[in-house]
Amino acid sequence: MKVYAVIFDWSTSDDSSIEIVLFDTYPKAFNRFTEIIDNEKKPDMSWVADAFDENDNVLDNYEFDEHIESDGSQEFECWWNITDKNNWYQHDFLEIRIMEVK
Repeated sequence: MKVYAVIFDWSTSDDSSIEIVLFDTYPKAFNRFTEIIDNEKKPDMSWVADAFDENDNVLDNYEFDEHIESDGSQEFECWWNITDKNNWYQHDFLEIRIMEVK
């Protein structure tokens, strides 16, 4: 049996957390993954909104790496990571891990 873990590791200057949620289907995991990204890009929700310009391009003071299967229709391990170069402690590391359980 497969499980799909959405792992969200985030840190700011004053707080940090790791959220791990398991799903029984890939579409459910992918929906949660994209929901977190959408929320993180909202200025009232996260510092991450400051990392992108109006065209969704990453600004120079941030390190960004992503691998996202476009629409969630096929199973892929995905990640979406951003770090503030001026404050290396401040980061969002988000991923979908596909795991086999017995």
